[in-house]
Amino acid sequence: MAVTWDLWVDYRRRDVDGLTHPSLGGAEPGVVIEPGAFVVVGNEEADPAVAEVVSVEENGVVLVRVLPGRAEDHLHLVTARRAG
Repeated sequence: MAVTWDLWVDYRRRDVDGLTHPSLGGAEPGVVIEPGAFVVVGNEEADPAVAEVVSVEENGVVLVRVLPGRAEDHLHLVTARRAG
């Protein structure tokens, strides 16, 4: 099963607290990114993962906590919803 991401993320953009910093601009069209949601994150060069949205900053930076392991192991947590 191919898992597609809700939010593009560069896994290397991680802070000292272990949070990754993607941008709201990297969200797939219609996906609602809000604190407390679990979303599928990924990019063209890495396997997708599931992450918890910790916060959305006023400048459009999203702080996410990427869960360890394969996305398929955590898909039951995904709560991202599409607007509309």
